[in-house]
Amino acid sequence: MSLRHGFKAEANRLAVQMRRELGLHPAAPLAPAQLAEHLAIPIKTFSSAIAHDARIERLLTTERESLSALTVHAGPRREIWVNDSHDPGRQNSSADHEIAHALLMHPPGPALDVLGCRHWDGEVEGEADWLAGCLLITNEAAWSIARKRLSPEAAMLAYGVSRSMLTWRMNMSGANARRGRSASAVTA
Repeated sequence: MSLRHGFKAEANRLAVQMRRELGLHPAAPLAPAQLAEHLAIPIKTFSSAIAHDARIERLLTTERESLSALTVHAGPRREIWVNDSHDPGRQNSSADHEIAHALLMHPPGPALDVLGCRHWDGEVEGEADWLAGCLLITNEAAWSIARKRLSPEAAMLAYGVSRSMLTWRMNMSGANARRGRSASAVTA
């Protein structure tokens, strides 16, 4: 699935714009919780919902890989629910994916189709995935990581991301190519 022409650059500009609105440098880390608060979108955890519906416990235990996050719409308001049984880096990616849907003004859609299968719009999900990566690590942040020769562990900790997200953003931003595939380049 390919993204529309110009979307990748647009996504990075939007991620930088969000940082500027918060008074941050384009390469600064930006926690999803901070961005969600700025956008007035509450982030809640699945474990906090167990008190209201015990069936949710399955999403934290036996079916923990079935759902990472979701957005609940109530008119113009949104709430993001994150599966807090996942590691923190994945939770951040999941939260930013949902935030990306909001920033891109993707309209809410049905969770399931008429057969009860998960409804999936590849173009919309692809855009949200790409923007989520940029929200976590802008191109400027990736270039800064490479320039400073941060270890993968230091970069993962600083930006609150998983190793796979770090590697993907370093590759997609061109930071590893700019730096060369030397021993200090960030790789998986």
